[in-house]
Amino acid sequence: MRNLTVLTAALEIVEQRLCEPMNAADLAEACFVSYSGLQKLFAYALGCSVSEYITKRRLSRASVALLAGRSVTEVALEYQYSSPEAFSRAFRRVWGIAPSEFRKTRRFTDLHPKFRIQEGEAEMITRKPLDVSELYDYLKRLGGSYVLGIDIVNFMKINQDYGYAAGDTVIAETFARIEQELGDEMLLFRIGGDEFAVATAYEDVADAEALARKIVAKNGAVAKTDKGDVPFWLRVGVSRITGEALSYKRALEILYESVAHARERDDFVAVHAEGL
Repeated sequence: MRNLTVLTAALEIVEQRLCEPMNAADLAEACFVSYSGLQKLFAYALGCSVSEYITKRRLSRASVALLAGRSVTEVALEYQYSSPEAFSRAFRRVWGIAPSEFRKTRRFTDLHPKFRIQEGEAEMITRKPLDVSELYDYLKRLGGSYVLGIDIVNFMKINQDYGYAAGDTVIAETFARIEQELGDEMLLFRIGGDEFAVATAYEDVADAEALARKIVAKNGAVAKTDKGDVPFWLRVGVSRITGEALSYKRALEILYESVAHARERDDFVAVHAEGL
């Protein structure tokens, strides 16, 4: 239980200090724990180091600032980079694209959302607890529309065969691949380590299934990583969500169940059209 308390505090401090000088040692001191203890906690619960988490959160929030029209130099300095060049290098490593190009061509920003630790949780959970509060609020407002639950086929094997840096590149390429197929009224979120959700706003299941098939039509295309070209495949589950009495936990369960249905299909798309 103490680990959950420390992790919750650490995550909140990170969010509060994304635009301030901060490293792993500073965070450990603020949480009244040892540096090594905090690193072990992040590795166990979140699968990354403290510095990796801080960097990815900064660059996710920086992407929001870029789409709001801020200059690369201004954003770089705000998010604690010594120069626009250093910021651009770090941004490209995470997003696979230069910040100037991102601002012109992209729309969605939460590639690395904040982690969310549910109040009252008694133990660590195996699925990375990403904060998708915005998705939840949007689904409640829509009510009765279809969502897509998406995951990367054999993602753990990609990490094992090519390394975690290559895996991060595949995650970023997945985000881009999905985004290219979405209309202006749709929202894209990352909801797990290799899991994504699209709020389509479609009320006709045929429209949602057609979108899912457009996404999987690119299966087998490669992500260019530092370990060479990595081909990857996506699975898509289609589910209907009714919004009024929907809890946060149940919304995530429906999305994960949607992905599970897709795992059972050879053509990578599963439609679960009943009201949920």
